[in-house]
Parts: sequence; structure tokens; C-alpha cells
Amino acid sequence: MKLSKGWEQAIYVLLILNHLPKRNVMTSTTLSERLNVSDSYLKKIIKSLAKEGLVHSAPGKNGGFSLNKPLSEITFYDVFLAIEGRDKIFSSQHLLKSFLGENEGQKAELCVVSHALNNIEQTLITTLSSITLEDVKQSINTKYNLEELLQWISSNSKTH
Repeated sequence: MKLSKGWEQAIYVLLILNHLPKRNVMTSTTLSERLNVSDSYLKKIIKSLAKEGLVHSAPGKNGGFSLNKPLSEITFYDVFLAIEGRDKIFSSQHLLKSFLGENEGQKAELCVVSHALNNIEQTLITTLSSITLEDVKQSINTKYNLEELLQWISSNSKTH
């Protein structure tokens, strides 16, 4: 399993939008320029975040995006679902019967490999669900001076 680049981009988009003054928005183009990523790809990412209710999309000439809920209510798993989708992370092919052969395969119950993958998936979901973007924000705030970022946000956001 490999997380897409969009997952990390989504995290940083949400962290930036968190710093917007009330009633302000930011365009995807501005965000993509700041993060130095593809604008067309980031548009898809932000659309996925909006579909999941993590960001608000304001249409029109003065439109853009803003955070739709506090970072304390957004977990890594919420972002994962928005970007990677709601399908099972591991999809078993249920090969135990084929592996065992015709006779022994008749006795096969739950595939041992499938069971292990289900346990791994549940552990991953639990871990991703336990980390909020507020946790990440606090860690960043402790380690870094955000003055340059805040100035950039101030000069690149607009009132909607």
C-alpha cells in the first residue's frame, strides 16, 4: 500500500486554510503555488476535501476555499477517506483454497492472509483516527516560527 501524494498535499492545504481570517478564502491556484505542486492535481484534491465536508467551496469572482470544521475535528483518517476513498485498504483475493488444493481447500475457513490483512487495516485505521490535524498544528507551532506563512496568507487570501 502506498498513500498518494494528494494525501500529504491535502494535509497542508487544511493547515494553511486553518490560518485564514473569518470570511476569507483562498484559491487552489494560490495554494498550489505556495506548496509548489500541480494546480490541476490540487484542484482535484480540494474537490475531494469539499465533497467530504472538510473544506467549504465559495463560488464566484471572489470565491475560493476555507476550512469547514476545526482542525481538532479532522483526523488523518478523515483526510485519508477524502483522498484515498472508502474502499477497503487491502482487498484479499481469497487464495487459501487454491493454495491448499482441491481436497484440503474444502476445509478452508477464513483465509489466514486475509485475516492478517484485516488486522493490519484495523490497526492502521485506529492509528490514523487517533491523530488530529490540531496535533500536527501544535507540533508545527512548537518547532517553527510561522510569521512568514501568516504574512503570505494575509496578502494572498481574500474576503468572500
